[in-house]
Amino acid sequence: MLARTIFDLYSPSTRPVLAQYSTCIRPDITGVIMDFSPAQSYQWTGRILQALRRSLLDQEFLEILPALLSSQDEPGARHSVAVLGDRARPHVKDEGDRVSVEGKWAYQLPVSHSVEKQMALEHAERIYCVTPCLRLLMDGEDTSGRHLYTFFQVVVEWRAADANEVFTVTEDILGGLARHLEPILPDEGRGAEGRLAGLRSGPYPRISFAEALTLSGRGPREPQNTDLTHEEERILTGKFTSPFWIHRYPLGVRDSLYQQGEDGLQETYDLMLPAGHGELATGGLRPKDADEISEQSRLLGGEPNRVYAEWKKRSGIQTAGFGLGLERLVRHIAGADSVLDLLAAHDSGPNRRIGPGER
Repeated sequence: MLARTIFDLYSPSTRPVLAQYSTCIRPDITGVIMDFSPAQSYQWTGRILQALRRSLLDQEFLEILPALLSSQDEPGARHSVAVLGDRARPHVKDEGDRVSVEGKWAYQLPVSHSVEKQMALEHAERIYCVTPCLRLLMDGEDTSGRHLYTFFQVVVEWRAADANEVFTVTEDILGGLARHLEPILPDEGRGAEGRLAGLRSGPYPRISFAEALTLSGRGPREPQNTDLTHEEERILTGKFTSPFWIHRYPLGVRDSLYQQGEDGLQETYDLMLPAGHGELATGGLRPKDADEISEQSRLLGGEPNRVYAEWKKRSGIQTAGFGLGLERLVRHIAGADSVLDLLAAHDSGPNRRIGPGER
């Protein structure tokens, strides 16, 4: 009855898509906003990370240490830079709204660790690392409740050439996380059991990017090759009770490098959370050869990462994987209104600038 009620709200053109996924459609839920003390924030983050690591170990993933600095640009990424001095601190000149830095060396700070984790698979079959990342906030992201300047990604990669395998393994990882976490949930874990049940509910629904546009309300005469807006994503994720996949994106929608199918669509995917919490993880099948790396890099307006392209040509290793936002996972399981509600007490960095009156 519930699914039918929502089904009737949509025009005939959208009903075939909705009918296919009607068992996962959900009503709007008015959540209880929880306040988190610093101690509670540490407990939620630490225990979720502990359970996630145990689940990855169950799936025979080896944890590696992330490389904090790189001499190579990541195609499509908006890097920030770390400057190192020559036996002395770099000289920093603060000019009010501008800062200039002089030093000996400059390195790229990680945005996703996508290239590094692929290259590690020359020496291991399945790997992951918990990677500190830094990225600039775009318009509207300071109020999204899920974006940070500095954040942690759990980046997972293995030798794979089939998106269906990626979906299954990822669902097993998150299901295992839920099983390991349930016995050690913090005492104030109100409602978390239901969200953990959602993580255990695999296989998750899968929809194409074209179907996602329809479900989010974008009309057929509107652009079909631009990513979901924040509002469209909120509408879409509000219709599901479990995590779900969006896959098969048109070329040009994503700002990273992925394998391109014979139909021209990219083998890339997003794992989305229900209840309006949005994207949890992004990944894809990696480019099949050095030529694909170079061509897509130019499409994104940059020079190809030569080290990456040469490695692909030499090794021929086909990999797949994803980067999962740790803070977003914690926010979802804990039932927080925003990732900022769980900001660590010891974090005095740029995340403290996010919110009303950001400067």
